[in-house]
Parts: sequence; structure tokens; C-alpha cells
Amino acid sequence: MYRWLRNTHLFVGLFSCLFLLMYGVSSVQMSHNTWFSSKPSTTESRVALGAGGAGDPRALARRLMEEHGLRGEIQQIRATAAGCAFRIVRPGTVYDIDYAGLSGQAHIKTHVAAFMGMLNRLHHIGGLWHDFGLVNAWAFFLGLVSAGLVVLGLTGIYLWFKIHTERLAGGILLALSLGYSLTLMVWMRAVAP
Repeated sequence: MYRWLRNTHLFVGLFSCLFLLMYGVSSVQMSHNTWFSSKPSTTESRVALGAGGAGDPRALARRLMEEHGLRGEIQQIRATAAGCAFRIVRPGTVYDIDYAGLSGQAHIKTHVAAFMGMLNRLHHIGGLWHDFGLVNAWAFFLGLVSAGLVVLGLTGIYLWFKIHTERLAGGILLALSLGYSLTLMVWMRAVAP
């Protein structure tokens, strides 16, 4: 039993390591954004889609995805005076599309973030149901990592408890870290606007 739990602890920790490292790096980027260049590069293009397509922006977006290689999740659909506007978003890349119904022209602004900008966007993904399959895969793995962290903590406490000579020091460190974490959470909740 001890060996099985030790191996589980090791493999769950190795699996979770890269995800936790990504969250740590992106947290540093968010808290010290002047250290990193996060301004995206922007390009513009025009695509002829044909007149009269403003009635169904999702069909326009799917057509752009199929015929012009845009990938991502459709967001922020809104009607405009000339037709419609929407975004196609994936981590690190945003396509702002403005479609003019009379001319049938789609004006596409493509914003591509650097690596740190992509990490920032990955940090903010929540939920499991998205229109973009890779984002769903990312969210699924995050769910596995979340469950894995619970397993990692429980197996770590069990493995520590089995080493009799380190119970007192481990108990003190566990109590201190729990007290610190709870104090920090209460303080953050009390200070937050």
C-alpha cells in the first residue's frame, strides 16, 4: 500500500508540475506586467464574403473558419449599422471581424499575443463547454490537475505520517502553512472591493 501511494504521489506530482509552473509564470506576468512585453501584434485584412450575410453572424464566422483558416471560439456577436461584428478567440489570438452587409466585405483585425500573452489567456480559461475543441481539452486537463492536487495533498499527508521520526516537525509545518493560508484567504476576502 505504501509503495502504491508513493508512486501515485510521484506520478500525480509530475503530471501536475507543468500546469502549476504555467500558472506560476502567468501569475508573475499578471502581477508584474511591466517586466514583460505583452502588447499583441496587429494585422488587418479584408475578405469578400458576399452581400446579405449579416442575418446569421455564426454562419459567417463558420465560413471564415472553413475558408480562411480562422480558429477559435465565436464571442461578442453584435449588430452594427452596416451589418454585424463579432470575435473569434483562441488563447493568444483574437480576430475582430466587422462585416458590412451591403458590400459583403469582412474587415478582419488579427491580434496575436506573444508567448506570455498566450499564457495569460490560458490562465483565465474556465468551464468545460467551449466552441473550440483545444480549449475544451485544456479545461479537461485542468480538471484532472485539480483532482490530482487533492490526491497529491492527501497522499503526501499519509506518506509523511508513516515516517515516525518526522511527525512532530511535519505537524508543526502543516499547522503553520494551514494557518498562513487561511489567514491570507480571509485577509484577501476582507480587503477585496
